[in-house]
Amino acid sequence: MHLPLISTLERWISIKIRRINTQETFHYILFFCIVISIFSTISNLILGLSYKLTLFTGASLLLNCLLLYLSHFKNKYHFAKRAFIIYIFAALNFLWLTNGGSNGPTLFVLQAFIPLFLFFIEIKRKSLLIIAFSTNLLALFTLEYYMPQTIIPYKSTFDRFLDLYLVSMLFFLIEVPLLYLIQKQFIAQTMNKINSERVKSGFLENMSHEVRTPMNAIIGFSELLKNCEDDAQTKEFYFKIIKENGDSLLKLMNNIITATQLEAGLIEPNKKTTLIKPLIVRLFNSFSNQLPPNKNIVLSYEINCNENLEVFTDELLLHQALSNLISNAIKYTQQGEVKFGIAHCHKNKNNIKIFVRDTGPGITSEKQKMIFKKFNTISFKLNNKKDGVGLSLSISYDLIKKLNGTIIINSEVGKGTEFLVSIPKKIKAKSKPSKKISCLN
Repeated sequence: MHLPLISTLERWISIKIRRINTQETFHYILFFCIVISIFSTISNLILGLSYKLTLFTGASLLLNCLLLYLSHFKNKYHFAKRAFIIYIFAALNFLWLTNGGSNGPTLFVLQAFIPLFLFFIEIKRKSLLIIAFSTNLLALFTLEYYMPQTIIPYKSTFDRFLDLYLVSMLFFLIEVPLLYLIQKQFIAQTMNKINSERVKSGFLENMSHEVRTPMNAIIGFSELLKNCEDDAQTKEFYFKIIKENGDSLLKLMNNIITATQLEAGLIEPNKKTTLIKPLIVRLFNSFSNQLPPNKNIVLSYEINCNENLEVFTDELLLHQALSNLISNAIKYTQQGEVKFGIAHCHKNKNNIKIFVRDTGPGITSEKQKMIFKKFNTISFKLNNKKDGVGLSLSISYDLIKKLNGTIIINSEVGKGTEFLVSIPKKIKAKSKPSKKISCLN
């Protein structure tokens, strides 16, 4: 039976270590204290120990349940944490006096539990707390040495041995999963750090390539233009190449700046009433003039909704998010169609759905799980410098989140990809839905 139990424990830890936080850890500690209180109350009744001790463990059970309720359901984590620290001091002194002093399990509980609590929970001035515990423990030893009559002893040696054994086994069953969790979490964090450094190094290397390529083109064709004695058509061709590479470089710089601002929390939405149709048309007009001449792509948009549909959002952030999605679709589509627009909004009264669809190579289901992560290895490969720096999709994802929206991906290898953006309306439409609008390049 122990093998399935260990396997279950490993699966649970693998799921939790990436989600665990300080408050959740505190909840687990409170839960363990509840288990210990239940077990201690029952064992005290069976062993016939002091009624004061039994009342205390029962009160501890109620207190820990209350603290868990306040922290988990009432969001009073900091209050519950401070109350728990006070409870630990009270429990240390009471258990020492009523449960055999240094001959009982109190010292063992202190040595096993307090370091775990201090390690797991973020507490200011931990050094002062450790000094306070040490001073309190010294005072208890001194009291027991000079005034042994203040300590309530065990009724028999058997009761003492049994109590120590039961408490030892209980802490063994609790601490082994906790220590195993520490080990797994440490390994996971170490591996994440190694992978993060490797991927960021690849990102910087690839970004260097992304910057050098348009810069070299701009400098090279500027020199050709400077010394050019060719006809006007050739000069116009040089101008076009310089402009295209300048636009590419500007877009790259904007993405890097936006990613940095998002990481630092410097971007906040400035929401106002926004007409969706002009935004879609503006995006179409912008990208229809930027289609690569070496690609056989048809760019189109459609609006299956009210032409005067308004939403309360940040138009600039939404424009940038959609622009990145459309640019990404054009970049990876060699031939076929790139279409974007508004889906049938009458199906959902609370949200508006905007789609960006292409007939590119598609994305596998495994890679879809990583597609919106910064510096992901899907958007660029360390040995393939032409795939971009892997920022545009993560930026779109973060910007849509800033607008209280969502973005999902539907893709099939060999058929294409669709990004579906959903943002809240919050404003009623002014007129009846119009017919479908479709504009082709």
